[in-house]
Amino acid sequence: MESNIVFKEISLENKDLIKSYLAKETFLISDITFGNLFIWRHARKIEYAIVKDCLIIKTTYEGKNPFIFFPIGEGDKKQALLDLKTYFQSSGERLELHSVESKNLELLKELFPDAKVELNRDRSDYVYVTKELIELKGRKFHKKKNHFNRFLEEHAGFTYEPMSEANLEELIELQTKWHKLNDDPSDKGLYFEHVGIIDVFKHFDKLGLEGGLIRCSGNIMAFSFGEIATNEMCVIHIEKADISYRGAYQAINQQLLSHAFSMILYANREEDLGIEGLRKAKLSYNPTMIVEKYEVLV
Repeated sequence: MESNIVFKEISLENKDLIKSYLAKETFLISDITFGNLFIWRHARKIEYAIVKDCLIIKTTYEGKNPFIFFPIGEGDKKQALLDLKTYFQSSGERLELHSVESKNLELLKELFPDAKVELNRDRSDYVYVTKELIELKGRKFHKKKNHFNRFLEEHAGFTYEPMSEANLEELIELQTKWHKLNDDPSDKGLYFEHVGIIDVFKHFDKLGLEGGLIRCSGNIMAFSFGEIATNEMCVIHIEKADISYRGAYQAINQQLLSHAFSMILYANREEDLGIEGLRKAKLSYNPTMIVEKYEVLV
């Protein structure tokens, strides 16, 4: 039987359609936000289809089997999953889902009782109470507060600027310079991250993201950007700082949340990818929850 499911590549042109489905969904993962899909579409093939009035995101890494995220929206998710199983079977592949939240496992187990389910801790997201990261109050943030206060003392004249037409060209030049200084030809992820960041800067006004930078004596010390994903959660996609300015990472983290996302309950700062230093850093900010992501092979 020929499938009528047709996948199209993610692009700026389908942003509104994708966001309209995301607006109907309650989720805690960072993977499915439009900003995340847009940034990383150079690193892997990212496509979407509408199946039974559900948004389906399909991802294919070079040389790997494709996978989808759990159906998004208010459509018939059960039938969409059954149709997708048939779709993948027709090309000799198995239905594979990544970044599945625990709340969605029940339906998958009901439909596919023999499916293999595995937690991917390296991909699980760190979610924080936004207000806590802005205020850095109490014993659990004592060290962070000290680092931030030291930054304020050493760079008393620093200023915060929202990302805008006025500084995007400067940011493109700076990111290009930083990438050349830190480039590792063996690290494709670093290259694709750079390409994604430049792409975001070139289309910033159309993407609906929020970003900011801090500078001192005219020099940009750090920049960051993210987006409001749901009514209760923002996602911070990228954070870059010149480490010669001590405390710059702590400062841009606090400043972007304070200026752009203070009204949002939760801040999702994405995963640690199994990198020990990154895991330690993310845990040190006292997440209110770690959103477990599961991989399901049907």
